[in-house]
Amino acid sequence: MLVKGYSLQEETVLEIGKFTILWNWFERSWCHNNCNPGKIKQIATRIHIDEEKQAHLAEVLNERRNWFGQLEAEYVRDSLHPDNARASKEEDMDVMRQFITQSEGELTRGCLLVLHRIRNNLMHGMKLLEGLDGQIELFRAATAVLESIAG
Repeated sequence: MLVKGYSLQEETVLEIGKFTILWNWFERSWCHNNCNPGKIKQIATRIHIDEEKQAHLAEVLNERRNWFGQLEAEYVRDSLHPDNARASKEEDMDVMRQFITQSEGELTRGCLLVLHRIRNNLMHGMKLLEGLDGQIELFRAATAVLESIAG
């Protein structure tokens, strides 16, 4: 499918569209149209995410991390926060790292913070449209997480 001169798989366009719509629903329903790390911290304990979907997202993130040859902390700092991205607080980055490693901690909060970074990178990030097809599994997993949230 050609989108503004870029050849993208139709499935990529569909998954990004689903992710965007579900993120809009999530932000409206849970964050009163203003999602940010502070709001995520407030609501995370009230949100239930399907554990398998959450674990699968962490698995996809780890696959991507391995492609880049990064440790978890590097992936959070450098890949989830690409050049010119506003840095998250250290506490939030640590929670995201705990989510990626699926270690003890606030996994729901970490998952939501990662989704927030994916959203920010999509809307405000580097704008490398030619790389979107390579992120299809990331968007599939992120969409599945958002679909699993009751509300």
